[in-house]
Amino acid sequence: MKKVLSLALFLLGISNAPMFGMVQEIVLTELYSIAPLDDAKEETLGGRPNPTQIRATIDETRMRVSAPAAMSMYVEVINQTTGEVVVEVEFEDETEATINQAGLYIVQIYSVNTVLTGEFEVK
Repeated sequence: MKKVLSLALFLLGISNAPMFGMVQEIVLTELYSIAPLDDAKEETLGGRPNPTQIRATIDETRMRVSAPAAMSMYVEVINQTTGEVVVEVEFEDETEATINQAGLYIVQIYSVNTVLTGEFEVK
């Protein structure tokens, strides 16, 4: 019973993480790729970034994207309601942007022949 209660409290804490000012992970999915990032035959990924190393987070209004890849990447953030692009930046390693307007957003990360995307909310 203690294990079930501990698990329930843990899950409740995760779902309330943004309310307590904790960093929330933005789930990224592969939107487009000429060669899939999970291609088992290609161990070196042919210069493409490893998708498990690309990370996007939101901490209230501050969004951070990190990709430990030795190549230039591009990120854009789009307001889902208005369609307005609120962030456009090219980066290497990591970048950070502040999104001041509350709403639902889409983040798209472009690298070589791959596009990763995710959704998040700013309150």
